[in-house]
Amino acid sequence: MKIYTDPRLLAAGIVGGTLSRHNGNMCDTDAQTPVYKELDIPPQHILHLHQTHSTHILTINTPLQAQQIADTPVQDADGWLFTLSGWGGAILTADCVPLFLWDSNGGPFSLTHCGWRGVAAKLPFQAAVALKKAGAETICAWLGPHIQSCCFEVQADVAEQFPSSCHRPKNGKIFIDLTAEIIRQLTQAGISETDIKAPYYCTCGDKENFFSWRRDHIRQNLLSFMYKL
Repeated sequence: MKIYTDPRLLAAGIVGGTLSRHNGNMCDTDAQTPVYKELDIPPQHILHLHQTHSTHILTINTPLQAQQIADTPVQDADGWLFTLSGWGGAILTADCVPLFLWDSNGGPFSLTHCGWRGVAAKLPFQAAVALKKAGAETICAWLGPHIQSCCFEVQADVAEQFPSSCHRPKNGKIFIDLTAEIIRQLTQAGISETDIKAPYYCTCGDKENFFSWRRDHIRQNLLSFMYKL
């Protein structure tokens, strides 16, 4: 099993990361179950979303609340915030940014699905602020594999929704650097840039390891997850 992750997660008591395409298409939750079992994570304790490119984050504070979410139809949202252990959440991506946020002292943690619409609507900033309000002191951030500025060409109507600081003009075309904009929003929310890690994994440019909607236009998804031990 190949998982892209940040070692700081496990140091904070969190098992998590983004799977490569070699683990298969994760659109079906049944495909995810063997992954969790191999990692000794109870599959029934990983919660799921119906992602809608919104800024809605579901907050889970108690085991009862987590179980109620698990027992009801999947809800529309694009992020998780947990303040308890023994539970976790998953998202699916195929170019969008899986944004991992957590308290380095073992407190609350968050996982959000940041497509360009969510980033433009300040979802990364909102997730960081929500984590602080939930009691996180020193927040760490890790950006999982996603489409990078080398491949994310956009038209003017999309570009105008982002600050010029993340525009990357090239050969008369406009490319957007989602990584730069997310880092800007996280630092604006008070996270130290030294605590933000954003390795250069491009889902669109690396067909060997990642699915990409922009490249293939096929519904195939990578799985990202966080689970607190």
